[in-house]
Amino acid sequence: MRIRRTKAEQPPRLKLHAIDPDDLRVVAAALASATVKRGDMGLDRTARRFAFVCNRFRWEDTEFPGDRGGSRIRAGVQFNDVENVSALGLADADPETVLELLNIEAEVTDPPAAVLELQFAGGAALKLDAGCIDVLVDDMGRAWYTPNRPSHETENGDGD
Repeated sequence: MRIRRTKAEQPPRLKLHAIDPDDLRVVAAALASATVKRGDMGLDRTARRFAFVCNRFRWEDTEFPGDRGGSRIRAGVQFNDVENVSALGLADADPETVLELLNIEAEVTDPPAAVLELQFAGGAALKLDAGCIDVLVDDMGRAWYTPNRPSHETENGDGD
């Protein structure tokens, strides 16, 4: 199935910039259920930038209510002023392993410094030691239809 809407009918591409924990909650919600290959994430130590490209589920796309699927779009994500990255449950992951991002949390340590935690399905996580919260998300290209609407089991067994 193809999304056939005029440009005016489509939700605009997101372009987000988080600079504090409240902003980061908005970014985390926009990136919930984004998929990314392990090999498509990396730290540029010289630029102090951690970045990846993902397939973001467009929760803001209201054309597909309920469980009728939805749309995804490629998005570039970058975390600036990153000093170190540590991984939990990803050491042996093949670069082709597809991870599903569940949440991003921030713990401000010595303002403006923070530890940012990217939490993935299956318990894997990345911790980024950053000099400040400076996160950019930028949608790229055209959205496509997906029949699979993300749903995660909660403690009581219900989907979200």
